[in-house]
Order: sequence, then C-alpha cells, then structure tokens
Amino acid sequence: MPKRTDTTCVHRKLFVISIMVFTALLLASCTGTKYLKEGEAFYNGAVINFETPQGRVGRKRILESELQTYINPKPNGKFLGSRPGVWLYYIAGTPKKKKGGLRNFLKYKLGDTPVLMSETTPERTATTLQGQLQNEGYFRSTVKSKVVTKGKNGKVIYDVTLYRPYRLRSIQYPQPKDSVYAAIIESLKQESLLDTGRRYDLERMQAEQVRIEEEVENYGFYYFDDKYLVFEADSTVGRRKVDLTLKLEDNIPDRARRIYRLDKINVYPDYTLSMDSTVQTQGDTTFINNYYYIDKKHFFRPEIVTDVINLKKGKIYSREAHDFTLSHLMGLGAFKFVNIKFSESPRKDSTLLDADIYLTPLKKKSLRAEVQAVSKSNNFVGPGVAFTFTNRNFLRGAELFQLKVNTSYEVQISRQTSGALNSFEMGIESSLTVPRFISPIHIDYNSKRYLPKTQFKLGYNFQNRLSYFRINSFNAGYGYNWKESISKSHELFPVDITFLKIDKRSQVFEDLLDENPVLAGSFEDQFILGTRYSYTLNTQLSENISQRYEERKYRKHNFYFNGNIDVAGNLLNAVQRAVDKREDGEPYQIFHLPYSRYVRGDVDGRYYWALDEHNKLATRIVIGVGYAFGGSSATMPYIKQFAIGGSNSIRAFPARSIGPGTYDVLANPGDSITLRFIDQRGDIKLEGNVEYRFDIIKSLKGAFFVDAGNIWLMRADEENRPGGKFERNKFLNQLAVGTGAGLRFDFSFFVLRLDVAFPLRRPAEGWVTKDIDFGSPSWRGDNIVFNIAIGYPF
Repeated sequence: MPKRTDTTCVHRKLFVISIMVFTALLLASCTGTKYLKEGEAFYNGAVINFETPQGRVGRKRILESELQTYINPKPNGKFLGSRPGVWLYYIAGTPKKKKGGLRNFLKYKLGDTPVLMSETTPERTATTLQGQLQNEGYFRSTVKSKVVTKGKNGKVIYDVTLYRPYRLRSIQYPQPKDSVYAAIIESLKQESLLDTGRRYDLERMQAEQVRIEEEVENYGFYYFDDKYLVFEADSTVGRRKVDLTLKLEDNIPDRARRIYRLDKINVYPDYTLSMDSTVQTQGDTTFINNYYYIDKKHFFRPEIVTDVINLKKGKIYSREAHDFTLSHLMGLGAFKFVNIKFSESPRKDSTLLDADIYLTPLKKKSLRAEVQAVSKSNNFVGPGVAFTFTNRNFLRGAELFQLKVNTSYEVQISRQTSGALNSFEMGIESSLTVPRFISPIHIDYNSKRYLPKTQFKLGYNFQNRLSYFRINSFNAGYGYNWKESISKSHELFPVDITFLKIDKRSQVFEDLLDENPVLAGSFEDQFILGTRYSYTLNTQLSENISQRYEERKYRKHNFYFNGNIDVAGNLLNAVQRAVDKREDGEPYQIFHLPYSRYVRGDVDGRYYWALDEHNKLATRIVIGVGYAFGGSSATMPYIKQFAIGGSNSIRAFPARSIGPGTYDVLANPGDSITLRFIDQRGDIKLEGNVEYRFDIIKSLKGAFFVDAGNIWLMRADEENRPGGKFERNKFLNQLAVGTGAGLRFDFSFFVLRLDVAFPLRRPAEGWVTKDIDFGSPSWRGDNIVFNIAIGYPF
C-alpha cells in the first residue's frame, strides 16, 4: 500500500476539523434558547438525590428509575446537548393548514413542543413521590423539592430521605363465616404472589387481588369482584415488619355468592358495530352442538365457529373458558372483533347465565401492492413490485388463502466491469392455512388457549442472471405451526420438497463450473426432499399474572431465541440402500435425478436491554452449520448454504460478499466479476452484532453498531477458494468486523432505516483501522457502505 504524503495527512486533518466545527455550530444552533421569551426557561428534567439516615438501603437505582416515571412533564429529548425536535418546532412556524403539508409534518410529526419550567409542579410531584414510597414499603420516607434555574435552562431537584423498607412478617387469608369461598381461597395460597420476608408492595397486593378474583371466577362465581377483597396492614408490630390480613367485605351481594351455570348460548357471526343490534340479532337460526347459531349471510360453516368455543351449555361458568373462547375465535383469523356478553336467565331466582357471542368479520378479500426502489450495497439497483391477494375464508371454514407474486429487476454497476450485470427475478407462492390439525394420525395437542394450524404451500421462483445462468425453483410443503404458550411457538414441516433446475448457462459460467467442482455441485439439477422444524421463544410476551406484574415493573431485559433444523434426503437414501444395495458406488436417484442429502441447523439468539425509556442495547448472535453427505465432493444446494454481509447482517460489507474464511473474491481479478455476481456461500456461519439505539426526536431515532462474522467451508477447496475451510484454532482471527451509525424513521407501523458503515477488519488482511482516512475520497469510495432498508436489522 503506498505511503501517505504529508500533504495528504494535512488534508485529512483539515477535513476532520472542518466536520467537527460544522457539527458543533449546527448543534449549537439547535438548542432553541433564542426562541424563548424573557423569563422563560427550558425544563431539563428532574434529579433525585437520596439521603439514607439508617445507612445503606438497596434498590436505589431501581427506585430512582421507578420514581422518574411519576414525574411529569417529561423534558424535551436532547441529542449531543441540542434539542433538534424543539428547533424543528420553532422553525416550522405556524402551519397554514390544520392537517397535511410540510409545516404540519415538521412541527407536529418530527418537531417537539417545548417543555418549560413554568409547566412543572414540584411540590405536588414531591407529594406524589412520597406517596409512592409509602406504597412500596418505605414508610417514614420524605421528599422535598427545589427549583434550580440558570439562564434559559432549569431543573427540579427532589431530595429523598429514604428509610429502610418494611417487610411482611405474616400473611393471613380470609376465614369467611359462611365458608362459600373458604376452600377455594385456601387452595389459592400455594400460588400466591405474596410471601413472608418480601418487601411491602401495594401494587403486588393489588395483583394478588386480581389473581384471586380470576381463580374464584373459575369456580362459577361470575359476579365476584376483587373489590370484595381488602388488605389490612399492621405496621406497629416493630422491627420494620408488617402483618398482612386479607379480608372479605361484609356486604358482598348475594349474586356474588352464587355459582352460575351456562344456559342458552347465542352466536352472531356477522355482527357489525354500526348497525342496530336488534336487526342484527335476527336471521336464520341453526341449533348445533347446543349453540344457537343465528346467521343471515352464511359466510362460515357453523361448526367451524362452534367447535372452538369453550363455553358449554350446562357447565359451570369459568373465567378460563371465557378467555380461551375469545382467544380461539380471534385465532381463527377471520374476525376483527369478538365480544361476549353474559346476562342472568330471566327465570326467577335463577343461577343460570345466557351468553351472546358477537363476531365482527374481517374483510374477506384484499389485495396489497408494494413498489420498491432498491439500492443495495453490492452495487445492485433496480425496481421491485409485489402483489399479495388474501382470502380469509377461502372454503367457508376460516381458511386463510394467500397468493403472492413478486418481481424485481436489478443491475449491478461496478468500476471493475465495463458492462452492467443484470438480474431478473420472479416468484409466485400460494399458501392455505387451516386453523386446526389435519393429519393422518392423531396429534395430542395440550394447549387449550391457542389453536393449532395446518399449512399447505406451493411455489415457483424464477431467477435469471443474464449472461450467466437461470435458476428455476419449485417448492411444495405441508406442515403445522402451534403455540405452547404466548411466548413459545413451534413449526414443523414433515414434507418440504424443492426441485431445482438450472438452465441457460453461459459459456463463461460453464467454464467456471468446470474449474470448480464444489460450486458445480451447488448448481446441479436436483431434488430436495426435506423435513424442517423451528422453535421460537420471545420473552417480550407473557400470559400469567405473575409474569405480567414483574414485567410491568422491571421489564428491562428481554430475550429472543429461534432454532431451526433442516434434514433432507437421508431417510429416502436409507430406504433405497436397504432395497437396492449397489456395489459400484453409483449415487441413488429419484425420477432419474439426484437428490440432496444434508443436515442443517441454525440458531438466532438476541438480548435486549432497555437502559431507560429512550435508550436500548440490542445484541444478537447467529450460528449455523450444515453438512452434506455423499463423499468429499458433496455440497449443500446453493439455496441452502449460508451467506453473510449486507443491510441485515454485517453492514460494512456488500451483501453476501464475505468469505468463506480468508478467501476474498475481489482479490482474484480473473474471477471477481463472475463470482461476486454469484454470491459467496458456505457451510458454517458465525455472526455477532451489538447495537446501541437511542431517541433523537419523536419518530427519528439513532444507532451506533458493531458487526462481526464470517462463513466457512466444511471441506477444503484450496484450488478455487483457498483459506475457506473452517479451522478451530484460526476462525476467530478470520472474522470480518465493521462499525457504523444509522438513522431510523420509526412511525410504529413503518420503519425506514439508513445505516452507514465501514470495515475495521477484513478476513484476508486483518485489522485495517490504521488505513481509515475519512478525508480521502478514494478511501471513502472503497470502504464506506450505505444500507437502506425497511425495519430494524434484528
């Protein structure tokens, strides 16, 4: 590499200094203070100071975070000391239109209404904070406030005198005189959210009341309410202890003491909120499975709806059955709203409940079109169009039918080739999802809350890389997906068949395959007769009261895990070997064509740490391994191999351009154009990402990130891809590493992401940090990669 001259170094320093000065001036102008009137000052937030007369008190950091949630208003967001949201609010001026227009967008969508010191209420807030401390068991603690203003900025300081918390010494459950609830509540003690030694916590006590209400309702007490449960706390027992007693109200209504059974159940499958309910409850009535199915439009087969209802005539009312019915009906995927209304039977002194189930259908058919202008970091640009037709009640059984058609045209423009490299792709996929298991054998499904689904898929994909090759891919699949709980889901496709046919190979591409047998094995016509399974865990979702309570208070840490295993051809090969033992080593075929034999697995683990309301640390690790059976030249199909790099992977490198190992496609001038066009793929993948995400203004968020990873080969290919084989003692020194920053326009329903990245380490060269030169146009052109994408990378 040529040495830099002194002039180059001076230019680089001047460039960096100019950028720093420009940024400083820009940020200084964005503080917004010049727009304030005389006597006004920005509110910069609250500071909470703790004084502990009794010595060390734990949980101060958690307690400070909790108390901050009770302090209002919230200050304007800052970015490097500036207030860009407030600045946009002021420079937008007064919009001429009430809705729409650029001024409205700048002022109210991107802009941030200034928060001033005059809007704060320190004394009232101090009282609120003190009350919250009492609720959390920090009795005798006090809070005092003071206002500090300096120039155009101010803050409120809350001085907390914090005493050690009181803890539960004993917990007494009710002993009702009439013993209506005695046995039930006694049985609920084992699952209590409260236990001795735990800190006094009013919110936890309220969660316990709600839990008991739900459990009591499961025994048929439909009118029971948690307001009939009252906690009495005795904090005078000494040594910062509390005796807690749960009592029942004296005047509980008679109907709350009765056990109710279900009587008449009416189902209205075409209810709409806008029409008169009297008119909608009239129609053809079908009596099926003890349900009155009242329908005028006959959109659904009655048994499809009634079979998933857990509420049964003659059974004791159960809150669990009520909730499961709602979950099942929504799980059909055909209804926008589901509502169940209960009323006492008109019979005198009756303990019977009538139920009316109102179902509002979704629009049966819809067509969605997407137009994309694609610009990729591997120099591909081009338009894309996708259409999706959806029928949510395909055969009147709440089946979801989807037909997806997508086309895209891409052209790769590179300084390394005199002509453009073109790619055209088209795909069509149809899927039918049925909200129940369809299987030749009985499947024992234990989850009562969620409906299982059976899915049938049929698809075709056509990819034409002009002047090189054309891939035709046919796919058919049959499988199931189901939920073990709200946070755990499974997918199993026992049948997943793909047929690959490669034609229109150019002479240049044929010559490349002749020189590279491993690559040739990836591009041969073949069947993939596979079975695949996937498991997903997402802790951001929870379903029981204990989890909901904990996450509501301390939901800072969340995990995501997805594991997949894909097996193809091995069972068929074993059967063929048993039936037809060959001694000549000739490979087995099906329909006179070879089929793939491999096993492939990958895991994707993510950890999200919410530092506070506006800052989050997101991390991800991806590990994938695939092994092809059939001798030293065997390789997995091209579409099943791993690739790395791009806008959702290592963002400092072009898409699918890294590896395998230390092999660098661009370091081989004779092959770089063709091979780069094909993409680099391997049998082993390792990738790690760390991203710090922060708010800038309302819908605009920022991020800093570091990505690392690579792919490797299971078997050496020194002739064509030297350095590509995985070696246990070398792979860490072969990782590609990149870093960068990004902006995200997050509108909740839509996220547009722009990431700018550059490499820190190249697998073939090692660390390249010493070569970083932002002032050099040549360095920027060769190293800085722009990624435009939809959604977050992970």
